[in-house]
Amino acid sequence: MVRYYGAMTEKIYYADPLARDFDAEVVLVSTEKDGCSLVLSRTCFYPEGGGQPADRGSIAGFPVRDVQKEGDTVVHLLEAGTEGLPGVGETVHGALDWDHRFDYMQQHTGQHIISASMIHVGGYNTVAVHQGERYTTVECDVADIPDGDLSAIEELANATVCRNRSVRAFSAMDTEIPTLGLRRAPKVSGVIRIVEIEGFDRVACGGVHTPTTGDVGMIKLTGVERIRGNLRTIWKIGRRALDDYREKTDIVNALVDRFSAQPHEIVPRAERLEQALKQAQYDHRAVVSQLAVLRAEQLIAEADGSQPVRVISRQGRDESPELVRALAEHITTQERICVLLLNETENRLHWLIACSPDVILDFDLVRRELLPLIEGKGGGKPGVWQGVGNRVAAAEPMAQAFRAAAPRVAAPR
Repeated sequence: MVRYYGAMTEKIYYADPLARDFDAEVVLVSTEKDGCSLVLSRTCFYPEGGGQPADRGSIAGFPVRDVQKEGDTVVHLLEAGTEGLPGVGETVHGALDWDHRFDYMQQHTGQHIISASMIHVGGYNTVAVHQGERYTTVECDVADIPDGDLSAIEELANATVCRNRSVRAFSAMDTEIPTLGLRRAPKVSGVIRIVEIEGFDRVACGGVHTPTTGDVGMIKLTGVERIRGNLRTIWKIGRRALDDYREKTDIVNALVDRFSAQPHEIVPRAERLEQALKQAQYDHRAVVSQLAVLRAEQLIAEADGSQPVRVISRQGRDESPELVRALAEHITTQERICVLLLNETENRLHWLIACSPDVILDFDLVRRELLPLIEGKGGGKPGVWQGVGNRVAAAEPMAQAFRAAAPRVAAPR
């Protein structure tokens, strides 16, 4: 970014935070590899700072991708090449992405209301703030806040919105700070900008705020999380709170239709369904285990016991992975067994090879000679190997090749 510390940029965003567009004279143009930097005599564009992101919009028709402050100068970074750029001394028109700006005005003023409410309710100090694209977080200097206090903080914050208190900014010297009753001590010296919510809060701040608390709209706590020994509270503010309420209302209405229940009946219905699902899963596992035992006994009985290692192969279709694994486990509880299980599912051939603990398998040979038959891949560790192949039609040739290769690939320990 260009370094420019010339004349102070007139900051319209402080004088008139509701201004959406403006005209200004170009003071400096600097072309860079990823765009250009533009300094104007005056601007509505708020530069990134104080936790509030830079404004978006356009200047002279070029998108503004970033705005930064260097001393008293505001530098606009444009997504532009050299063609069509305005020259020094020309007058240009700038326009804000107003939805973006007003959203963050709501977030920032709402955060002040929340932080002040935390002080009023329980003396909880704000130690960190993040104004994200989806939510705003306020981190407090305590590990926990009782649910009752959290509700009281939310209640006071929304009552402050409804009171429609005025929000104003003024400047004060650092020597005056002890007399102003600020919520927290400022981190800067000299002339300090103070933001005041009438009769409710005063704090040093360089951000852009709504003219009244009523402009903030709804404030809703949506969650908490513990971090670094502190409590981080998560908030939806302004239009975001309305959008969040609409989304959750749509979800509740969909569940009401699905369960044929009233909103207050949804959670009990879901709990009953959860218990029924757990019981069904338990019963399913029992049935799978019993079926695996029966099939394993049948396959073991049919295996040729005259060989050093009994070789078993089986082909299935659309069988559950749980059943295939259980079948392999039951078969390999017996001595001197090596088994290949093939399962066709969704036009793919899943394979599993398992051996008894007293059998050694040369899987490298299997990989070289057998897997190419099904265009297969996979791996595992001694005892169990599995994977998938693309050639479903080659299931029987692979089973035959496995049985034929068994004397070379499997041997007793």
